[in-house]
Amino acid sequence: MWTVSLAEAFIHVFQAAGKIFLDMMTGLIPMLICLLLAINFLMKLVGTVRMEKVAALLVRSRILTYGVLPVLGWFFMSSPGALTLGKLLPEKSKPGYEDALGTTAHPLTSLFPHVVPSELFVWLGVAAGIKALGLPVTSLALRYICLLYPS
Repeated sequence: MWTVSLAEAFIHVFQAAGKIFLDMMTGLIPMLICLLLAINFLMKLVGTVRMEKVAALLVRSRILTYGVLPVLGWFFMSSPGALTLGKLLPEKSKPGYEDALGTTAHPLTSLFPHVVPSELFVWLGVAAGIKALGLPVTSLALRYICLLYPS
């Protein structure tokens, strides 16, 4: 009967979601928590005063604040750590820093896959599906770019 098939398909969706959730709970989420704990521990170890002095030094130059700091944050601290560095900056610099993070994330991910691995995994998964259908990946890439930078 079609209702039984529909019910089984419905349950299979949630079983698959449960497996993905369990994989995240045993892999990705503990790693992110440990990374955030390590960053916060390092900030406490170094001291708030010293960290604020470094932040004040970085704010003097816009090239350092919006050019160098996001690249260093992405490269050394990956996805959540780069965002955490923004809390050291004064309030007036935080929006620009977040914008610089968004601007530098994609080019750096293409060079260093550890920067934002989740986005790369999504792209590679979709591209593998497109290749399996025998379609060119180039049109997918162009559509992806058009979505990122709408005119």
